[in-house]
Amino acid sequence: MGCYAKERILNADSRAISTVTYMEYVPFCRNKKELLVFKKLLDTLGFRIYEIDTAISLQSRQFVNTFALSHSVEMADALIAATALQRDEILCTSNAKHFLPIENLKLDIFLP
Repeated sequence: MGCYAKERILNADSRAISTVTYMEYVPFCRNKKELLVFKKLLDTLGFRIYEIDTAISLQSRQFVNTFALSHSVEMADALIAATALQRDEILCTSNAKHFLPIENLKLDIFLP
């Protein structure tokens, strides 16, 4: 903990995001130029984008059933967590609250 997002990304051996993370970010682009910059950044830094498959879907549904009421885990966070687990990746986040109750999830909490 204590590492900033930029530092964590630049120092990583490999980089990947869930398609959900991608779709969450795109609406923050104010125009097509910013969207192209975002896409180029992902490409330049060698990010893989993990798609949702059946295993991710089933596991995320289980997370929502188990943690939605007790920990406010919603669809996007459940899909992102399931993707990290299914792909054996470390989930880097500055918002650990919704991910902490999920067993076996490897978290790297950073400063935004």
